[in-house]
Amino acid sequence: MRIAPSVYERTTGNTSELVNSLRFVLSRLNQSQVYTRYMSVESLFDQYYERAALPIRNTEFAHTQLGSLDIRQVIEDDEFRNLNHKIVLKNSEAFVVWRDQEWGFGENSLDVTHFSDGIVQSLSLRHAGDSVTGLKLSMTRSDWLVPDPDFRLPYIFERSDMETWYKASNFKMELARVRLAWDKETKHTFTVKDAGIDKNKAEHLYRDVEYRIEIDDGIRLTIDGKSPRRVNWKTEFTSEQIVALYEYASTEQWMDGWGPVTDIIEQAN
Repeated sequence: MRIAPSVYERTTGNTSELVNSLRFVLSRLNQSQVYTRYMSVESLFDQYYERAALPIRNTEFAHTQLGSLDIRQVIEDDEFRNLNHKIVLKNSEAFVVWRDQEWGFGENSLDVTHFSDGIVQSLSLRHAGDSVTGLKLSMTRSDWLVPDPDFRLPYIFERSDMETWYKASNFKMELARVRLAWDKETKHTFTVKDAGIDKNKAEHLYRDVEYRIEIDDGIRLTIDGKSPRRVNWKTEFTSEQIVALYEYASTEQWMDGWGPVTDIIEQAN
């Protein structure tokens, strides 16, 4: 399926219009649009879209309703980076966020983040043209998302359970880095694999969440505590699998759910 196009709106004007816009913004900020540290994902989406629609923002925005899907798109170009977000709610609940970002010098990234039962899973592909140079897989929780202090993203991860990075090598994408229990506020993290660090087996306890991980031909992670679960991801991907992930992220297959990603990244038992 494809998102039906909507009419974009852009606000420009002279100095007097800018002054009126600033007054409008201040009035909005003095109302109930104040951020709390923790809020629902849906509230984060709402406030991000409302900010994008403020007259002083250099944004284009659109809103489309397709059956049970509520689709909001925000394009922002601040001359330093270009961001294109599509935010989708399904039956009024957070479903998926897609982002295309230009980094300059021909580099772009495609990000797809899915939400299900409090679990947040994210796929990020760094690419130059149609050549994928890097892959990141992340797993966090919906109550660990907070507003972006720079007001450029719908949310940021304040904490994450696991983040993995893969780099292109010999026509494959190989595991290069793994970290657990990352916490933005306290700067805490537990590195399992990185330059000079290679732990095949480890245990870690952080804020009442216990992590047990083994890495050989797969990444086997067990999480105990609140929201216990098990993960079994691959440590490398073939070029065909990376092409499939790129097509998933670039052709709106992501609108059909996280299942196609699971089929590729999960290690067979």
